[in-house]
Amino acid sequence: MGKIIMIGAMKGGVGKSVMAFNLAYSLQKKGKKVLAVDFDPQSNLTTCFGAEDVDVAIGDLMMSVLEEEELPDRSEYIWERNGVDFIPSSIGLSAVEAKLRLEMGTEKMLSSILEPLRGDYDYILIDCQPSLGVLVLNALVAADGAIIPAQTQEFSRKALKAITDIIGQVQATINPNLKLLGILPTMVDNTAMSKDTRKVFEDNYGELVFPMNISRSVTAAYSSKEKKALCFKANSKLGEEYRQFADEVVRRITA
Repeated sequence: MGKIIMIGAMKGGVGKSVMAFNLAYSLQKKGKKVLAVDFDPQSNLTTCFGAEDVDVAIGDLMMSVLEEEELPDRSEYIWERNGVDFIPSSIGLSAVEAKLRLEMGTEKMLSSILEPLRGDYDYILIDCQPSLGVLVLNALVAADGAIIPAQTQEFSRKALKAITDIIGQVQATINPNLKLLGILPTMVDNTAMSKDTRKVFEDNYGELVFPMNISRSVTAAYSSKEKKALCFKANSKLGEEYRQFADEVVRRITA
C-alpha cells in the first residue's frame, strides 16, 4: 500500500509548493508512482503543474463527501503531467474550509478520499496551506508521515514549534500512526543567520532535521514558471539537493 505524506508549514513563503513539486518528480525519477494533492486554496502546486480552470478540484471532492454525495469518476479529477498524477485545487477550497469549521467530526474527510487511492500509488503527497486549521488537521489525520519545510530565518522558530506541537497532539489522539519524517531547511544561503538558524533547529530537534538543505536560488522560481522539475536539469545544484532529499524521505518513511 502506498504511503501518504503531508507537507505543511505554519507560515508561507518557505518554498513549500515548489518543494512538493520537485519531491514528486524526484520520487517519480526513482521509479515510484506518485500522486500529488494540492490542498491549499492558493493553488500554487496546481500552477506548478500547469493546470488552469479545472472543472473538478479537491474542494469539490471534499464538498461531495460533506454532502454525502458520490465522488465523480477519477478521470474527472486526477490529472497527469510527465508521469506524475495530481489532484488540483482552487479558491473554492476556502469555502469548504469555512463549512468544515461548522461541522463536527470532519477531520477524516480527506482520508476517505485518499484511502481508496493508496493501492494505485507508492506515494501520495499532500501540499497543505500554511496554517493550523481544519484542512491541515485533515491532512495530518490522513497521513503516514509529515514533512515540515522551514526557512532558516529567525521568525521560523515559533512557527516550527507550533506545527510540531500540533503533530504531537494528532499523534497522541487521532492518528497514532503519524510519523514526523523531519524538518527540511529551505532557502538556505551563506549568511550567518541561515547557518545559526539551522544550528538552532538541530539543537532543538536533533536528527529530525534533514541532513541536506534546499538552497536559496532563482532557479527554483524558473522551475515553477517552466513547469519543469529541477531533478531533470543536468548539473543543477538544486536538482541534486532534491534527489538527495527524495532518497532520505524514502529511507525515513520505510524505516
